[in-house]
Amino acid sequence: MRSTLVWVTPLAALLIFSITYAPAVLGRKPCPEGCTTFGTCNEELGRCDCPWNYTGPACLTPHKGFCVKRVGVDNPINTCKHGDPTLCVNACNSRGDCKGGFCRCKPGYFGTDCSLSYNDQGKVEVLAGTNYRLNKRGPRIYVYDIPPDFHVKRDIHQADRPPLQLALMERILSGGYRTADPEEADFFYIPGSARDLKKAYLLQPLLSYVAETWPYWNRTGGARHIMPAEGDVGTCELPLMVRQMAVNMTWLQFWGMYDFHPHWGQIFHNRIPCMVPGRDIVVPFMAMSSHDRFVIETPLHPRNRQRNRTHTFFFAGGVCGSGNRRALPPNCNYYKQVRYSGGVRQAVYLHFHNRTGWRVVPGTDDYARDYASSTFCLAAAGGGWGKRGIVAAMYGCIPVAATDMLYEAFEPEMDWGRFGVRIPQSDIPRLAELLESFSPQQVAAMQARTACAAQHLHWSTNLGGIMGETGEFDAFHTIMAILRMRRKRPDLPPQRYYAEDAEFRDFIDCKPFRPSARHPPLCTMYVGPGMETRGFEDACPPARYYFRRKMGPPGGAICALSPSPASCPIFD
Repeated sequence: MRSTLVWVTPLAALLIFSITYAPAVLGRKPCPEGCTTFGTCNEELGRCDCPWNYTGPACLTPHKGFCVKRVGVDNPINTCKHGDPTLCVNACNSRGDCKGGFCRCKPGYFGTDCSLSYNDQGKVEVLAGTNYRLNKRGPRIYVYDIPPDFHVKRDIHQADRPPLQLALMERILSGGYRTADPEEADFFYIPGSARDLKKAYLLQPLLSYVAETWPYWNRTGGARHIMPAEGDVGTCELPLMVRQMAVNMTWLQFWGMYDFHPHWGQIFHNRIPCMVPGRDIVVPFMAMSSHDRFVIETPLHPRNRQRNRTHTFFFAGGVCGSGNRRALPPNCNYYKQVRYSGGVRQAVYLHFHNRTGWRVVPGTDDYARDYASSTFCLAAAGGGWGKRGIVAAMYGCIPVAATDMLYEAFEPEMDWGRFGVRIPQSDIPRLAELLESFSPQQVAAMQARTACAAQHLHWSTNLGGIMGETGEFDAFHTIMAILRMRRKRPDLPPQRYYAEDAEFRDFIDCKPFRPSARHPPLCTMYVGPGMETRGFEDACPPARYYFRRKMGPPGGAICALSPSPASCPIFD
């Protein structure tokens, strides 16, 4: 597979060269004696991985200072003692004990989720003895088994958003995309959180560790490597040295600013774009059980309440900043208020908050009601990425994108102009004229396409369904479809995927790959106790730490009825 290298500067070349280490030779290696007493022996690297409360080369030295303890809150936890398997990636695949997110694997098994072992031929195998098979469509992804200090031994209870890096790791395995042979891999996945590690000054050490330990970073210059960057402004919140170090890496980020925008001038390093089309992928946020639980009531599910869409247009939220609802145009002139949302929310409020049939307000007591009773809804950023356009689509409300230089989730591969409305910021004063000119037939067609797009924008195979969907077209599978196109047509611009590839076009249009295959609908995303009495008898099984974990059942919701990740439904 070929990859196109982008915007390589002399400094970038120097930094890439500076981490061109001589990687360790892979092959079965012994760990220090006594490692498996408390730790896990990574036999491929000869590395002893320690739980929270032990340290040292063989994990034999007690260390109480590493424990994360939380008391007096829902689901209190001590990461050195509590071992509910739902807090660990893939519940350790029943091949180890879970302690606060760390899998202490049984001897002979290793990896973050204990999924790896050596076979009789001396090769590493994924989920040995379970008939695990690779997805026939691919892509094949090699997951770097990085030290636990970089991902699972982090206090995810403090995270302000779901641990995307671990949720992806679960689905790469249960979806049949994980290969144990890096030589046959199409892509390489680094399961770390750029947002979390940046704050801990661990992001650059992680990339250096990958380059030191395996030969593939140096071999590709970092291309075909994938890592999440879940920050408010994506890679633009990362240190410049890290961005130049990873100049060819694919970042999965919520923020799609691909060119300079004057309202966000403060986030640009020498005008380096936050998102590079064809290199990075803009992904949707994961609907969180705490903040977005109302999405399970979407009218896109036939069993849920249907409302008449009496409002032409809806937006509710901070207008001149998220912290002060009373600050409204034209009386928000502080520079942070002016640049908030790129000026989009302010312009929409200024022109339309008094328009009949339009609901443009600084807050609402019922988002579910307002989304379900509106025809068009604003997709606007905040201080960084925004979720309102995504949630609007989940409610069948046609999203309106009006921020210059900003791609929404899965753009440019999935053009929001096909199912929604996209206008330049300069046309915001004409928004009413534009929206009210659509015929009922045009609106109905956009609503049908929005219902399909909503499947792409929800992580249903991770979290659970919301509209009776099978999960074939969810956010995770959309990432896989984009990666397949990069493998298949590496020189094709991403905005041309839909026009030039029939298989990709069918996927974006929610046409099953095998129409004759009958896949059951997913269980409904679990949002808390008592769902069954509210008409959600098909709720996904709860995990003890679900509200903290925010990942869905082990292996993803698609595995809820499967005995192991090796037997989860695969769409190939």
